[in-house]
Amino acid sequence: MKQPWKDVHHLIELRRIPLTDTDTRAHLAAGHLLRLTAEVAVPADYYRGLPPWKKAEARAAAVGLTADKAVVCGMAAARLWGIALLGIENTVDLLLPGANRPASRSSWISGSTYRSATLPEAQMTEQGGIRVTGLLRTLTDIRRYAGEREAVAALDSVRLRWPAFTEERFHAGLALMGAYPGIRAFREAVALSHPGIGSPWETKARLLLLECGEEAIISVETQVQFYDEITDKYYFVDILINGWLILEIDGRAKYLGTYGTDPETVIVDEREREKALQNLGPVVLRAGKSHMEEPPEGHCEMVLMVLRGLKTFTAPASVPRVA
Repeated sequence: MKQPWKDVHHLIELRRIPLTDTDTRAHLAAGHLLRLTAEVAVPADYYRGLPPWKKAEARAAAVGLTADKAVVCGMAAARLWGIALLGIENTVDLLLPGANRPASRSSWISGSTYRSATLPEAQMTEQGGIRVTGLLRTLTDIRRYAGEREAVAALDSVRLRWPAFTEERFHAGLALMGAYPGIRAFREAVALSHPGIGSPWETKARLLLLECGEEAIISVETQVQFYDEITDKYYFVDILINGWLILEIDGRAKYLGTYGTDPETVIVDEREREKALQNLGPVVLRAGKSHMEEPPEGHCEMVLMVLRGLKTFTAPASVPRVA
């Protein structure tokens, strides 16, 4: 059973606090507790120390706990499902069950946005004690409200976490949903999704390369496997361009010890892996989140880096990839 989101983020439901609990009210008055909604608070120091995506997760949980009837949907629901996303939503999307429509904005929960759409009971479920949209409905809503890139990143994350969710299974589920605004656009997002993608930034890098329109980029493959017959070792690479230029996407979390591995060990292991791949013939480039920030005009640094690599380096005669 999943740990309740209330416990994960130390959320306090103020409406359940008895009138005799003067300590909690004193902590609120002193700023030691921070209200995420009118009815849910969190320890201020804890919340301020969270990374942005965890703050968004806590806000989604707080709004979900506050809602009496509404169901968390869209990107906020994806967080409560444990799905990785590209951006950070400003508000928590909510839907009312059935064909109910939201009342005036003045009655909305603070930090939320009520969407107007029909929500059948079959498309609702619960995650960690909070009502959320079902997995497929969550994904279709992300495409509808947050755009294609966010939808593809979420789809990639789902396919990594639950490998049984193949492209065919998504389409089978859509057939059961019937007519729904944005279904065609969502099907296109499904076609763009890939299995085995390790992070949303790998997704964004792939999409940026596919969207850039440069003739020099002929093919973009993901999770390609290489084999070194001398050491008898296999290596998966994030992105392979034109069959020989490797693009590895770095995330800051692994360099901060977030996953329990010493950052120095991570750096040494990555360097050894990079040398092993280069010894096999391909050229290896590395990019991070900052290299994918898009300027008002032209390409981002990552795309320019790839274009320069294709122009500067010579493709090897052969590459020992695994078919």
